[in-house]
Amino acid sequence: MATGPRADGDPARERIVHFLEHNQGAHISAIVRALRLGNHQAAIHLKTLEGLGSLWGHREGRFQRYYTASIPPHTPVEQLPNPPLAFTPDTMQFQIIDRLARNPPGTTSTGPLTQGQLAIQLGCTQQLVSHHLISLEGSGCVRSKRAGFRKQWRVLAPGLQAITGGLQSLSSLDHHDLDSLMQHYSQQSV
Repeated sequence: MATGPRADGDPARERIVHFLEHNQGAHISAIVRALRLGNHQAAIHLKTLEGLGSLWGHREGRFQRYYTASIPPHTPVEQLPNPPLAFTPDTMQFQIIDRLARNPPGTTSTGPLTQGQLAIQLGCTQQLVSHHLISLEGSGCVRSKRAGFRKQWRVLAPGLQAITGGLQSLSSLDHHDLDSLMQHYSQQSV
């Protein structure tokens, strides 16, 4: 009977290690999305890599974050790197930020998008939109301002960076335009 990991999994494990070298602190769902692996497949490879000492995991809330062996496992939690936020176009966070960025407050006669309008546009419930907006605000991607009974949402520079980092290609986006947009949103007060 053979001992050790199967050789046919080596390319996938190499991709995982390479991804984690550039995204220290990524959790399994980020690895699955970025490398287009199945959950079970990724979990087996991560367990194998942990057994080999190539990487290690740290539980943070409900996430298990993974780090390569280049970061010592005894590193204090506050000094552990976190991957930059990046949302891919298939995520709800990306779609919310994209719609808010395309319709900043004061640019249309109808005013800023409401939570209800976002839910209609995205084909989901207001509760789901609310959940993601609160999460995005907690991560510094958007900011809210109470306007009567409603909240107005504004995209901040980290939100724009998170959606542009999630794109497959920035070839259609001029860096000057991106910098201008980020500067605009970071200087706007809500």
